[in-house]
Amino acid sequence: MTDPTAADTSAAIDANRALWDEWARIHAAGDWYDLEAVRAGHDKLRAYEIAEVGDVAGLRLLHLQCQIGTDSIAWARRGAEVTGVDLSPAACEIATDLAAQTGVDARFVCADVMALPEHLHGMWDIVYASRGVLGWLPDLYPWARIVAGFLASGGFFYLTDIHPIAKTLDPEATEFRAGVRPYWPRPAPIHHTVHGTYADPDAATTATDKYLWSHSVGELLTAVAEAGLVLEFFHEQPWADRPWPSLTAGGGPEREYFPPEGLELPLNFSLRARKP
Repeated sequence: MTDPTAADTSAAIDANRALWDEWARIHAAGDWYDLEAVRAGHDKLRAYEIAEVGDVAGLRLLHLQCQIGTDSIAWARRGAEVTGVDLSPAACEIATDLAAQTGVDARFVCADVMALPEHLHGMWDIVYASRGVLGWLPDLYPWARIVAGFLASGGFFYLTDIHPIAKTLDPEATEFRAGVRPYWPRPAPIHHTVHGTYADPDAATTATDKYLWSHSVGELLTAVAEAGLVLEFFHEQPWADRPWPSLTAGGGPEREYFPPEGLELPLNFSLRARKP
């Protein structure tokens, strides 16, 4: 495969789509997402995001980069009218089937979020994105404008994700070291060779190319502001929401993972910004 350049991201997007098609099928069959539990009523929304998003009953919620739809289903069960969007056709097919099986008000659109206005029209009260989304985006400035364009006046954007500082760590290393990966944004993606998935490292996969873009906190906040959204909060959390070999599991029910004792670093964040 030809490495993508800053000017041409299509090769990276195509590789990532192939990767997510394969990952989606693995995730749908695995224990990490546990679709049987989802069908039975379980959801993996965390207490902090439920509190920060608030009551969604009767509201239109657009879920970007929704993957196989487990969080979309959770918000629909809380009363939202949900539209999920994902790059992967396989993920959207799985999410659509899951919505039908659970009988919730959720539909799914297969599209690259960076080209979403070509595939979707309408306005939403909430645009929501969570857990592992920023690194797959080539440019936060047009992305933030797309987010703002789908928000109705008075609506808000809610994002919770891995903190950009945490993205400088190697999630597979047993030794905790910062600065292994770049922090500052750059136009060209970074190529990674992967085997298995984050949810099942031992899964047999044929797609091995992953392309990620680095983004800083300053880039994110500036992109949101330049899109005309008014920041309501930016909260930083000292834990990650998934196990890394260099992190220590906490004792609470939320499955939080912390850096070694004595290190204070933000590993997760949440943001809400409203459209005037």
